[in-house]
Amino acid sequence: MSKELQELFSTPTGLEPEITIAGTTFYSSKKLKDSFIIAFGKSSKGKHVYPEISKLVQKNIVIPCYKSKNVISFIKHKLTKSPDKYILAFYNLTERKVIILIDNSISLFGTSSNNELISTTLHECMHLAAGRNLPKFIQVFKPYLQAYYSNFFKDYLSLEEVSPKQIDEVIKFLVKYEKRGTEYVNRDLPNYFKFLYSTFEGSSKLTERDLKIRIANNIVAVKLFIVNMQALFRSKDKFSMLFTSLNRAYYEAFGKKNKYTTPIQELVSLSEVACVFSEMRSKDPVVKEILKIAG
Repeated sequence: MSKELQELFSTPTGLEPEITIAGTTFYSSKKLKDSFIIAFGKSSKGKHVYPEISKLVQKNIVIPCYKSKNVISFIKHKLTKSPDKYILAFYNLTERKVIILIDNSISLFGTSSNNELISTTLHECMHLAAGRNLPKFIQVFKPYLQAYYSNFFKDYLSLEEVSPKQIDEVIKFLVKYEKRGTEYVNRDLPNYFKFLYSTFEGSSKLTERDLKIRIANNIVAVKLFIVNMQALFRSKDKFSMLFTSLNRAYYEAFGKKNKYTTPIQELVSLSEVACVFSEMRSKDPVVKEILKIAG
């Protein structure tokens, strides 16, 4: 492991408060940021987007940081099973920044899966790009969205055919959810049911009753995703067909299996499709284009 990576994945020193989110202060330093950028440049998974990531870090849009500047606290964190321990990175909607949690990415002995950290960073940067410039994100990624959602609805709703116009209307509807957040989604779910039924009722091989049941399960899964994720996964058998179709759509659209997430967010978040795509095919030119939007 290079000297730079050893410095990046060592215990925290020389850190200062960088940003406070929801009452939690995160700490960073120029040395940490520089080392993080170098890590991207040296990784086979990340070096092709090194300039874009470098720009985002330098502009404090992507921030590698620790939750503690104290070495003892860092060690305690590595020994506990706190609920946030396995969060490697997150996109903050309010600040419109990506926070990379170095604490959660390394072991007590200073080792890390560099590719995993880079993959997670790319994932969250897709949300970042959509949050900072949604019209441009849709413009760049639309062919991929069309491919994904065409395959999903064709499989899940047993459609004889899916027209480009139908899928464009779905994308147009979901843009509102991407823009306005979960509270709006929660209120608008009855309208989403009506929209899906009116859009696909003439194309499905299912009976009217079965079509309505599948669409209702879609809506209920979204509701649980918003209000009670644990309840959703306790009921996973009920939604197994939904999960299967969401996963199958990745393979049909992009030629690779989704080994990175449990699919559900795709039902209301267009950018989640880009997130998984960035982990599957990180070297695809469209990933680089999306990162440019984020900056």
